[in-house]
This record gives sequence, C-alpha cells and structure tokens, in this order.
Amino acid sequence: FGIPSDETFVITTTSRKEITEDNFSELVHDGVTLYLLQSVDQMLLLATKERIDFLPHYDTLVKSGMYEYYASEGQNPLPFALAELIDNSLSATSQNTGIRSIEIKLLFDDSQGKPAVAVIDNGSGMTSKQLN
Repeated sequence: FGIPSDETFVITTTSRKEITEDNFSELVHDGVTLYLLQSVDQMLLLATKERIDFLPHYDTLVKSGMYEYYASEGQNPLPFALAELIDNSLSATSQNTGIRSIEIKLLFDDSQGKPAVAVIDNGSGMTSKQLN
C-alpha cells in the first residue's frame, strides 16, 4: 500500500473510543461502525453515516406532545421533542405498501448556520390545509 512503517493509525468507534486488544470484545459487535484514523481526535472531512435501531419507550411516545410540561418540571425536553418527530414519521409511513424509510440527520456544519435536526421520511405528507 505504500504506507511508511513509522506511520501510526488507530481504530475507533463512532464515539471515538479507541479499539484495543483489551476492549475489542466489549466494543466491537454486529452493526458497529469503525473508523481507521491517524489519531483519535482526527477531524473527518465528510459527514458520516451510521444506522441506528431505535425503539423509544412507550411513555416517551405517548407523552411526547407534552414536552413543554416536562421542560417546566426541570426534565430535559429534547427526548420528548425528538420522539414527537419520530412519532409523526411513523404515523406518516404507517400506510406505506413498500419499505418505510425514516432518516434522522443531526447537522453540525458551522458553514450552514446553527446545528439542526432533520427527520426525513417517505410518508404520505401533509396538504397545505393540514399545515395551517
């Protein structure tokens, strides 16, 4: 490959935990995304993609529309707000005859403005009347 013998690399998880002989069996399992980097804190030049299987707790979905209540009670409202967006996508795709696709993007690109969360699905969508 033409790699100099003095060049070093690390293998990390998405959360930047270095894979070693000691923690290999704990951190590496089916579906985990691994990165080959020159250092643990190396900047990535492109956005990364990782599949996540997520099953929210029943209460989170049922009470998701009440995030203002939870925020006023001192609880973090983010999980409830995110659950509301996911619940909307699940409802919108429930009648799909083919594959249901729900994609959650966490956007942290400073050149595009403030960080954002985008939930994209292939559901039925809403009419302009439903939006108002």
